[in-house]
Amino acid sequence: MSYKMIEKPENITEETLRLARTLGWCAEILQAYCLVLDDIADGSITRRGMPCWYRREDVGIANAVNDATLIHYCLLQILRANFEKSPNYVNYFHNFNETLFYTSLGQYLDIMTGLTKKNYSLFTMEHYDAIVKHKSAYYTYKLPISLGFMLANRYNEETHKDVDDISMKLGRLFQMQDDYIDCYGDENMTGKMGSDIQEGKCSWLAVKALQHCKPNHRAVFTVCYGSKEPAHIERIKVLYNQLKIPQLYKEEENEIYNKIVQRIQDVSSESERELFLQVLHDTYGRKR
Repeated sequence: MSYKMIEKPENITEETLRLARTLGWCAEILQAYCLVLDDIADGSITRRGMPCWYRREDVGIANAVNDATLIHYCLLQILRANFEKSPNYVNYFHNFNETLFYTSLGQYLDIMTGLTKKNYSLFTMEHYDAIVKHKSAYYTYKLPISLGFMLANRYNEETHKDVDDISMKLGRLFQMQDDYIDCYGDENMTGKMGSDIQEGKCSWLAVKALQHCKPNHRAVFTVCYGSKEPAHIERIKVLYNQLKIPQLYKEEENEIYNKIVQRIQDVSSESERELFLQVLHDTYGRKR
């Protein structure tokens, strides 16, 4: 979508579309690599309506870790086979490497925050934003959008700034939604069983709840958050409702949406503005 919306129509051919799809496959493969490992780290049960890869009887954790390594190197092989002679090959390669580096940093921040059981000093919006920026924004938005710009030879200092800035804002919206869906989403629609509460994750809901907790609420949060006991999980959900977290979520979601629209209006190219607006509309109001 990034390539097709910003490229001049006369430059779009079956071959350039094939290359765009190939870069898209590589972006999906990178995500698959990250998700296989993420599900192991989080102890997740399902992914897209199926058992997580490591939970399959014919796989297990040891094989899943090795499979993740194979997935990563498949990406590099596909990239080399299709783009080694392209003048953008080094840029593509560094883009994927940068994305994996920042995503790994975000994963580290996420995991280490979750390990500080019952110590919620790090559950601040500033720390949450640091996790989101690295864990979600780079691979979900900046990578695929910038790859399309590179393929169209439209990636320069100005477009880099636009792509980076808007992608970070979109990533913040996306992860905030992901956190909300983890708690309130329909598993039949999302294909994934929520686990943020029992894993003690520094989610938007948890941070926002702590901001609004009175001492009695905080006592409940401290006892129940990060517990795998079904009654404790349900008690946290009740607490979220008491603190009107769903209402606060809708208000902030709308506020972020409006700020992103305003930022997109600053983009000089009409085709690029249309692209960013399309990505925003695909993100806003999603249910899974």
